[in-house]
Amino acid sequence: MNPFAVHPASGRRPLVLSCEHASCAVPPEYGDLGLPATELREHIGWDIGAADLTIDLARRLDAPAVLSGVSRLLVDCNRDLGDHDLIAAESHGVSVPGNRHVDETERHRRIGEFYEPFHVAVDEVMRQHPRSFLLSVHSFTPSLNGAQRRFDVGVLFDEFAADARRVGDALARNGLAVRYNEPYSGLDGLIYSARTHGQRHAARYLEIEINNRLLRDAPGVQRIAAAVHSALRDWWEGTCV
Repeated sequence: MNPFAVHPASGRRPLVLSCEHASCAVPPEYGDLGLPATELREHIGWDIGAADLTIDLARRLDAPAVLSGVSRLLVDCNRDLGDHDLIAAESHGVSVPGNRHVDETERHRRIGEFYEPFHVAVDEVMRQHPRSFLLSVHSFTPSLNGAQRRFDVGVLFDEFAADARRVGDALARNGLAVRYNEPYSGLDGLIYSARTHGQRHAARYLEIEINNRLLRDAPGVQRIAAAVHSALRDWWEGTCV
């Protein structure tokens, strides 16, 4: 099972896309980590719609994209190696049997076979497209623990607040309800992949989170891709990127 997929592009615009939770796939030898296949296809297994959105954006923007190839339950490519939920024994209240007794040997195997290759691929694409902006694409659940998340897009940032505001304003002009550093905050270190690769390549970076109720079918993905595409185009024109 390939740990990542790269969608190449000419790099006509200075942008690289990454999608750390693109897949809910688990190699056969892991037996779906003891979970029903239907559970893996829910939010605990991946970011619903994020891969389709990333691929659509890559096509519209002629931008390269790197997508993870396995479920975040196997190993989470948007976590630091020291994070407690790099390999989660429980997610959103769901116990993951195949992660209950992961020893150091298995932990290193998953990092070496699935986590590190994805990040090496992002680095390689960033090297091939220097001075590109890095945009990490994710989706979130409409509700969590009974709390309703009544917005469409979260723009997550730490260092690049001005860029976040410009992108968010452009998304709002395209009809989307936008929040900043919600449902998670980049200021709390929760944009690990974008920050790591952005800093490594001296590139600006953001993460966007799309409410997955908007990404449940092809027309929904296309509508959001069109809005994000338009917003990024407005932003580029406004900032002369």
